[in-house]
Amino acid sequence: MEWTIFFFNFNLISLFNINSSKKILFKSQNNVLLNENSNLGPYLAGLIEGDGTFAIHDIKSTAKIYRPKIIIVFKLADLPLAEYLQDLTKSGIVYKKQDRGYVLWQIQDIIGVYTIVNIINGYMRTPKIEALHRTIKWYNKYIDINQHSKLPSTKLIISKIKEIEMKDLDNSSIESNAWLSGFTDADGNFSINIYKIKNKNSIRIQLYYRLEIKQSYNRINNDGENVSFFAIMSKISKFLETKVYSRNRIINDKEFFSFILMSSSKTSLIKTNLYFYKFPLLSSKLLDYKSWSHILELQQNSKMTTAYLNEAIKTKTDFNKTRTTFSWDHLKNCDLTK
Repeated sequence: MEWTIFFFNFNLISLFNINSSKKILFKSQNNVLLNENSNLGPYLAGLIEGDGTFAIHDIKSTAKIYRPKIIIVFKLADLPLAEYLQDLTKSGIVYKKQDRGYVLWQIQDIIGVYTIVNIINGYMRTPKIEALHRTIKWYNKYIDINQHSKLPSTKLIISKIKEIEMKDLDNSSIESNAWLSGFTDADGNFSINIYKIKNKNSIRIQLYYRLEIKQSYNRINNDGENVSFFAIMSKISKFLETKVYSRNRIINDKEFFSFILMSSSKTSLIKTNLYFYKFPLLSSKLLDYKSWSHILELQQNSKMTTAYLNEAIKTKTDFNKTRTTFSWDHLKNCDLTK
């Protein structure tokens, strides 16, 4: 395994400098009550860019033509989140794949996909925006072709959708919305490492926030080149004042490449903690974050590791993969659409 480190030297930037603006309420086609400051759009965009897929028929393909689909994968423990988002957006169906160890939220009806597209349009930050744009083109062409259709089912669909503006990447600051929370619910994790320091009779507790994503988008651009995820990873690392690593590994004779960033310094951990306090995670990772944040607070207020060592050891018994207790109370009072 090889590691290449990209170093960044950035000045400390002001946290959460967000201009307030008047809320404008509107309803999506599925009656999801939103406003221009809603966190649903950024959160869903981040979640889909991490663990979601757009399936759009390639016009060059001879395979059977199909309508656009959006598929989002969750781990089994996050079934309540998948059901919550499905109910909130009134889009798609949630399938529990118990034997495969995951949950699918699949949206494939025209109105459902249209609803999700409109919610996330303008909030995407990665090369996956290419797939969103292909989906938008499909809808605009569908409207153009069928606007005078006499078929009752088609007329009903046309009455509920309209041409979609193709918005560019969201270039706002990372700390301005909940996009990173959605992206982290998909591809991030928190860790508490306890280990002995070599040649010393002492123990150290190290906290990390880690985010990993593949290096290249799975489709080439118009110039025949792979599109890298480095730009968005470097932007996140700039915000968190950390580093981006390049990783490669071989699994079953196939080589995989990814970018990884990790928060571990005091400054970076504090910024990470503040962000997720302001824009909470929604998956079961929220529970891990809260445990992680609790140990971080103890660490900052204690000069000696021994003062919070037992608490850290206790926390790790029900944390990440060892977690057996779950609570979804945060979804009952979720302000994702406010």
